[in-house]
Amino acid sequence: MPLRVARPWKDPKTGVFHLRQRTPRDILPSLRGQSVTLPVGRLRISVTVGVIVQVSLRTKEPSQARIWHSVADGALKLIWQARRNESDRSAPTDAPVMIKEPVTQAALAVEACPEHRPPELAPAGNEPNAGTVTAGTLFERWSAYSEDKKAPNTIKRYRGSFRSFEAFTKGRDVRTLTADDLYAWAEHRRDVEGVTARAINKNDMVAVGSVMGWAASRQGKKLLSDNPVRGVRLDEPRRVVERERTFREQEVAAILSAASAVKPDEENPTFAAARRWCPWLAAYSGARIAELTHLEKRDIRTEAGIVVMDLRVTKTGEPRTVPLHAHLIELGLLAFVAASAPGPLFYDPKRHGKASSTSPAELRGHKVGKWVRATVNLDPGVDPNHGWRHTFKPRALGAGIEERLRDAITGHRVASVGRRYETPSLSMLSRAIEHFPRYNV
Repeated sequence: MPLRVARPWKDPKTGVFHLRQRTPRDILPSLRGQSVTLPVGRLRISVTVGVIVQVSLRTKEPSQARIWHSVADGALKLIWQARRNESDRSAPTDAPVMIKEPVTQAALAVEACPEHRPPELAPAGNEPNAGTVTAGTLFERWSAYSEDKKAPNTIKRYRGSFRSFEAFTKGRDVRTLTADDLYAWAEHRRDVEGVTARAINKNDMVAVGSVMGWAASRQGKKLLSDNPVRGVRLDEPRRVVERERTFREQEVAAILSAASAVKPDEENPTFAAARRWCPWLAAYSGARIAELTHLEKRDIRTEAGIVVMDLRVTKTGEPRTVPLHAHLIELGLLAFVAASAPGPLFYDPKRHGKASSTSPAELRGHKVGKWVRATVNLDPGVDPNHGWRHTFKPRALGAGIEERLRDAITGHRVASVGRRYETPSLSMLSRAIEHFPRYNV
């Protein structure tokens, strides 16, 4: 009768291969419930012994699965043999099989692996050990590396996704995570945490995918052999767009009229100033609201006879200088700036605690948006702050302002490498702003 050769078992639902072996009856009583550590590639996977020992081989590739299965199966058989040998030495021939101390699986597994591909092994047990790299640990490594390479807002957004990811993976080593684990987290995020599939695909998968992609790169010391996020995506329901993202004429008039009607407030002067001026500044620049709420007195200045604002804190991390429309000056913007104290124009640092992970400028921007929505009873289908970016671009297009100038003013990335060599001058931007039509409010 031919010898039966153990082969990888393929999960019919996921397509991932597993080692799946029945524990021999003679050693099952002494091993049941104990944890053994098996090598899978360069990982060490702990599994509890039962009637069946099963461990994922972390791959859907048949040829790779056969190699890793052979190594893990050899290590498991050595563990079984060692238990039999230990039982023979420690028990009388007529006594039941009993083991007082666990087998040292790490050493046995090393013997089972080919010398040219030794795995990293760990002590038995399910608790994280000193060599474990959790999702939280990986994020902190990436964050430290990216501190001078990524915008602070990007790191902040990614941190939010990783808080959920770390809680879901419960201290598991990221090197043991598969695409199936990532998909399970995405489903948990949607079904339990109530996040939309679109937000998960656009934000969470991008965040975790970026960090794990870094971990698989040379910059990340190739901690991961591959990025398990690749290809993981939830199905999104068909979006029903109820209206355009731009403000309608009556909405423009209502918002700017409400802003013009704001009176100074001695108790909270910077919030009154933000409501008064941020909608107008956004209307004439298409700037993001948080870029405007970061403005300080020093950022409104004159260069070569052109009144400009320096947007130093931007989403892309690239500061830009934008000429101010003459209508803003007529409305009294420069008089407001001249009367303001040095420092932020639209928030008071003394009123904000340092413990918050959200900057005072961002908080102020959120409050401006809430004020706009409540004051003018804005349609829920349009964003009270970001709507100005959608409104500015087509309005500028209608005024004949060319695309590269529109992009330079709003801070949109250029569409081609060649365009990067055509950075518009301040005078070009100033002439473009002069052609931008006034809001007749």
